[in-house]
Amino acid sequence: VMMAFSHFSLALTIILSLSTPSKGFSPPTHQSSVANAHPFARKSSHSHPRYWNIPRPSDAVNTSQHRLADATSIGADGDSGEINSVNVDNSSAKEAQKSTPPFPLVLWRFTRPHTIIGSAIAIPSIFLLAAPTYSSFFTLRSLSSLLYAAVPSLFMNLYITGLNQITDVEIDKINKPELPMAKGDLKYSTATVVVLVALAISLAMSVMHPIFSSSGLQVALWGSFLLGTLYSLPPFRMKKHPLLAAFCIVAVRGTIINAGFYSHAVSTAFDSVPAVSGVLSCLMNDWRCALSSIFFGVFGIVIALMKDVPDADGDRIFNIRSFTVRLGQKRVFGTMKNLLTALFGVFGGALMKWTTMAPVASVAVRRGLVGLGCWAAGWSVNKAARGVNAEDSGEVYDYYMYLWKLFYLSYLVMPFAK
Repeated sequence: VMMAFSHFSLALTIILSLSTPSKGFSPPTHQSSVANAHPFARKSSHSHPRYWNIPRPSDAVNTSQHRLADATSIGADGDSGEINSVNVDNSSAKEAQKSTPPFPLVLWRFTRPHTIIGSAIAIPSIFLLAAPTYSSFFTLRSLSSLLYAAVPSLFMNLYITGLNQITDVEIDKINKPELPMAKGDLKYSTATVVVLVALAISLAMSVMHPIFSSSGLQVALWGSFLLGTLYSLPPFRMKKHPLLAAFCIVAVRGTIINAGFYSHAVSTAFDSVPAVSGVLSCLMNDWRCALSSIFFGVFGIVIALMKDVPDADGDRIFNIRSFTVRLGQKRVFGTMKNLLTALFGVFGGALMKWTTMAPVASVAVRRGLVGLGCWAAGWSVNKAARGVNAEDSGEVYDYYMYLWKLFYLSYLVMPFAK
C-alpha cells in the first residue's frame, strides 16, 4: 500500500506541476465576453465580503502609472534617489510581511472550514443512528471507533478540498479570490505537500488497525479519495461534465459517507453480525442506512449545484460547463431551491406517517418532532430565498452558506428519527 502511495504521490506531483498555469496565463476567450463576464465589471452586484477590497483592473493600471511616476521622480536626484528607492522597497516588504496571516490560520482557510465542520458533525450522527440504543453510543469501544474513523475522514476532507484548490487557482482568482492560494497566502509547493501528507495519513489509517480498519471505513476513505481525485485532477476533471460531477457528489455525500461509516459503526462499535455489516448489506437491509443515504445524497446535489451559481463567471471563462453555465443562474437557483423544499417536505411527511407505527410513545414523539422540523426547514428554504437575486454572487453565496447550516442541523436531528 505504501509503495503504491509513493508512486501515486510522485505521479500526482508531476501532473499538478504540468497542469499549473504560468503566471502569465490568460483565459482563452474574447476580450468582449471576458469584460462582460468578469466580476469587476459588475461591482455593484458583489456585496459579499469575499468581493471587498479587490482592486479593479483600472485601479491596477492607475497604480502602476503612479508607481512609474514615483520611480522616475525618486531616481532624478542621483544617489539620494537610490537611497529613497531602497527605503520604499524595505517599507513595502515590511508591509507585505505584516499583512501575511500566520500559517495555522492560512491552513484553516485552506481546509474550507464549512466542509470540515460538516464531516465532523456527520460521523458522530451516523454512529448514533447506527447504535442499537442511545446509551450504547457512549461506551469506550464506540467512542474509540468513532475517533478512529473521524481523524482519517477529516484528513481526507482536507485532501479533496485542497486538491480542488490547487487545480483551480486561476478560476478561484475570479470566483473565490479570498481563498489562500488565489490570494497568494499559500504557495503551490506548500499546498501540494499538505494534501499529500493528509492523503498519506488518511489511507494509512484505513488499513493499519486490526479492528477499527473495517471494510466500511475503507470504502468511505478510498471511495472518497478515488472520486475526489477524478473530480478535480486533469486529465479526468469530472467537474467539467455536469452529469459526471453530479454522480461524484451523490456517490460521496450519499452512499460512500453515510453507508460506509454506518457499516463501520455496526461492525466495529456495536458487535453486529459480519453478514449484515457490509456496505451493500446495510444499504439493502437497514432502512436507517438507506434513507439517510438517499436524503444526504439529494442534499449534497443541492449544495454542490448551488455552489456553482455564484461561480458562473469564472466557470464560463475557463470553459467549466456546469449546469449553471449551461442553463443559467436563475434556473439552477430556482430548481435547487424547489428540490430541497420537496426533500424536506417528503421526509417530513414520511416521518409524520411513521409516528403511527412507532412501538412506544417516546419514539412517536421524537419522529413527530423531527417531521415537523423537516417541514419548518422546507419553509425556511423558501423564505430565505425571497429577495435573493440569482445573478448576484454575494447574495447567492450568503444563501448557499445558509443551506450548509440546514445541512448541519439535518445531521444533528437525524439520529432522533429512528
